[in-house]
Amino acid sequence: MNALKYFFRQPETFVGILAAAAFQIIFFCVWMTAYDGVDERIENLQIGIVNEDTRVGRTVEQNLARALPFKLEKYESLAKARVDMNKRHIDMIIQIPKTLSEDIQSGSTGNVVYWINQANASMAKSMMESTASQVTSQVNNSLFLVQKSELSGAFQQQITHMMPAGKSAEAVSQSVTELLKQVKDEPVKSSIVKTNKAKGFAATMVPMMIVLSSFVGAMVLTMQLQNAAQKLKSSFGKWELFFSRQIMNIAVSFLLVILTVGLMVIFKIGGEHSLIAIYLFQALVFWAFLSFAQMFVFLFGNGGMVFNILALSLQLVTSGVIVPKAVLANGYSSLGGFLPATYAADGYYTIVFGGDSGNISGNMGQLLLMIFVTMIVSATAVSFKRARSPQIAQEQTAQEGR
Repeated sequence: MNALKYFFRQPETFVGILAAAAFQIIFFCVWMTAYDGVDERIENLQIGIVNEDTRVGRTVEQNLARALPFKLEKYESLAKARVDMNKRHIDMIIQIPKTLSEDIQSGSTGNVVYWINQANASMAKSMMESTASQVTSQVNNSLFLVQKSELSGAFQQQITHMMPAGKSAEAVSQSVTELLKQVKDEPVKSSIVKTNKAKGFAATMVPMMIVLSSFVGAMVLTMQLQNAAQKLKSSFGKWELFFSRQIMNIAVSFLLVILTVGLMVIFKIGGEHSLIAIYLFQALVFWAFLSFAQMFVFLFGNGGMVFNILALSLQLVTSGVIVPKAVLANGYSSLGGFLPATYAADGYYTIVFGGDSGNISGNMGQLLLMIFVTMIVSATAVSFKRARSPQIAQEQTAQEGR
C-alpha cells in the first residue's frame, strides 16, 4: 500500500484523474446542448424540386410546398439540382417527370423520382428515405381527390348526354363502370435513386473514423512534444524549439499519411480519386489538426489539453459526421466553420462516396488557411514567453553534467 501513497504524491496522478473527469463533463455539456431539439429543426434540411410537368405536376408541387416541413428549392433542370446536391447544398431532389399527366390520364401509373445523396450523415439519409415514402402517399391522396372531382364532372356529362338519348339504365351503369376503372387510389409510384453510393456500411463510418483518429493522434503527439520541449528548454532557445516542432509536425503529417493511404487501398476506400489527391488531402488534414492542437498548448501550457478535449467534442458534433449540421442547436453549425474537422469530413465524404471533386480542393484551401492562422497564433504566444537567460542555462547545464 506504500506504492499507492506515493502515486497520490505525484502530480501526474491528479492530472490524469482531472482529465478523465474533464472528458465526461465536456462531452456531456457539448453533446446534450448541441443535439437538444434536433427533431424540431428538421425544417432546416433542404430539398430540391424539379417539376417538368406543367399540368398535374403544378398541383403536386403546390401541395408539397404546403405539406413538407423542409426548405424547398425550385430548380429549372435536374442537371443544376444534381450539381448542388453533389456540393451537399441540398439533401434530396424530388423530380416530377414531364409524362406524369399523360401517364395518369391514360390509366397508367405515374412515377415520381427521388434522388437521395448518400454522401451525408446517416440521419439525413434515413430521414430523406422516410420522406420519400410520405411524399408519395401525399401525392396519391391529392391526385385521388383530383380524380374524384374530374370523375364527378365526367359522370354528370355522361348522364346529361345519355338521358335525352333514351339510354337504358344498363348503358348508364356500363358507362359509370368505365369511368370508375380510370380512378386509382395510388396513381403514382416512387422511384428512389441513391447517388454517390459506397459499398458496405463500414464505408459510411470512414469520415468520422478519420476525423476522430487523426485529431486524437494529433493531441497525443502534441502532448508528447510538449513534454519533450519542457526537458529541452534549458538547452535550446524558445524559437529553436518552436521551429523544430513545426518541422517535426510537417514531417509526421506527410509521412504518416502513407500509412493512412495504404490502409485505404487495402480496404478499397476512395477508388474514384487519385492516390496523390488523397495523399495531399490527408497530409493537410493531419497538419491542420497538429497546428490546431499545439496552439492551445502554446497559449496555456499543459492546461491547453483541456481546450483540446473541448475541441475534440465540438468537432465531432459540428463536422456533420453524426447528424447534419443544419439541425444542430443555434451557434454550433456556425462554429463548425472555424474548426478543421468540418473541412476534413466534407472532403472525405467526397473521397469515399463521390461528388463534386472541387469540394476536395476547396477544403484543402480552408485547411491551409487554418494552418497559417493557428501557426501565427502559436508564434505570437511564443514571442511573449521569456527567453532563457544564458547564465541560468549555463548553470543548469553544469548541474546536469555533475
